[in-house]
This record gives sequence, C-alpha cells and structure tokens, in this order.
Amino acid sequence: MKECPACRAPMADDAVVCAHCGGSYLPDGTFRTSWDAEMDRMAAARERKVERAEAFGRLGRPHTTFFLEERSGSCLLVVLAAIACASALAVALARTR
Repeated sequence: MKECPACRAPMADDAVVCAHCGGSYLPDGTFRTSWDAEMDRMAAARERKVERAEAFGRLGRPHTTFFLEERSGSCLLVVLAAIACASALAVALARTR
C-alpha cells in the first residue's frame, strides 16, 4: 500500500486515483488534486477579469476595480420583489378604507 500525497489516505500500489480525495497521478509522475485544478481555473478567470477591467479602464471610463467582480442580478430581483410587495400592500389598504 502507498499513501496519497495529498490526504494521506491509503492507496493500492497500482492505483492512479485516490478514492478519498480524488487526486490523481499524471503521466509525467506528478500528483494533482481536484482543488489544484479548481484553483488554476479560478486564477485564470480572475486574470481574464483583470485584463477586461484594465482594457475598459484604458478607454477613460470608471475605475477598473469596479468591474473585477461579476455581479448577479439578485439585487434587481430584491428591489422588484419589494416594489411588488409594497404595491400589493397599498392596494390592500386602499380596499379596506
């Protein structure tokens, strides 16, 4: 039995993938875990955002850090829901008078 380099779980001598953490030996002999791949993906996405923001900033527009984080439309949904609730409340109060 050999030991997983990442999580120290026991692995069979001929195993290529750790059943515990999902790490695997690559053909060049290095060991790579799933979180290493995820960190590489996240770093590449962040780099693309920075490049986009810097290109946008060169056009003389707002400060580049404003555009680094992607924003979801959840704030808009909250505002629309609040408006809908306020409208429904106003209609209900108007009917009771």
